[in-house]
Amino acid sequence: MKRILFCLLLLTTILVPVISQSTEPDISKVSDGLNTFSLELINVVPNLAVQQGVWADAYIGKLIPSVPPHLGGGLTLGIAQLNSDGLNNSIDELNKLAGKVSSLSGTEKGKEIPSLPENLVLPTITADLRIGGIFLPFDLGVSIMKIPTVSINAMGAGTQIDFFTVGTSLRVPLYEGNIILPKISLGAGFMYSKGSIGAYIDDDKAFVSTDFDTKTMFLEAQVSKKLLIFTPFIGARGILSESTNNWAWKYNISFAGYTVGTEESGSVSRSLSDSFKDNFQYQVYGGLSIDILIVQTTVSASYDFKNNIWGGNLSLRAKL
Repeated sequence: MKRILFCLLLLTTILVPVISQSTEPDISKVSDGLNTFSLELINVVPNLAVQQGVWADAYIGKLIPSVPPHLGGGLTLGIAQLNSDGLNNSIDELNKLAGKVSSLSGTEKGKEIPSLPENLVLPTITADLRIGGIFLPFDLGVSIMKIPTVSINAMGAGTQIDFFTVGTSLRVPLYEGNIILPKISLGAGFMYSKGSIGAYIDDDKAFVSTDFDTKTMFLEAQVSKKLLIFTPFIGARGILSESTNNWAWKYNISFAGYTVGTEESGSVSRSLSDSFKDNFQYQVYGGLSIDILIVQTTVSASYDFKNNIWGGNLSLRAKL
């Protein structure tokens, strides 16, 4: 009879939020935090995707006819900002729950799920290629970006981040520039992104995670001007996206021959059928390149005024 009452007490602790004390676990906050974090990703992922494959030249010129033919490619290292408060709130509540269950069961408190930095900086590596138009004035770029799969495991608990993007963009010159006036171009592109971010205890006692799948479309305008070996540039983008972000969490603990646990999953989404005001994001970007022979080094940055999201890139390319 005592064991039955004890198990009922534990189940009540897990399934019913205790609101009388701020230090008590509140299971609803686990799901709320993951929902908030998934909504954050809905805004961050499109911003990160469209900043891949940025070139200093607003228009690189034609492939044919041209001597030399205009094309180039290389690698870009980038960073992007992500607020992880929502995910950390979920982790905090699960860790509180672990402590509560350990206290009630009289067992030693086990490992905790590690939190992430409040402002998480995501590193990216992008390979891209851009070629000029054949007879017609345009240039076409393709890029593939990968955040190196980060899996940090210490004492049986860890975090994991995975991010992949592939896409293309087309630009046409409004003005090809001259010795005084800059190049001006308009462009459009499409990017596809998928990945996941989460934290866990590796014996499957607990985890929190969010998976994302995002399609991003954008229009952009860019201005650039070559000054000796330097090319400063500035541009602006309008972004629309469609996303499905799935989140999940789980917790269980075993003691005295009993296992007590709970889990939940959900999703948030953005669709092109949503209101334009809710979906539309606007971003400015700019930077500077240095050309030495056929090597172009570019530093650039971007900022989303609506959602306060910034990013930065450093590129090294061979360019004709």
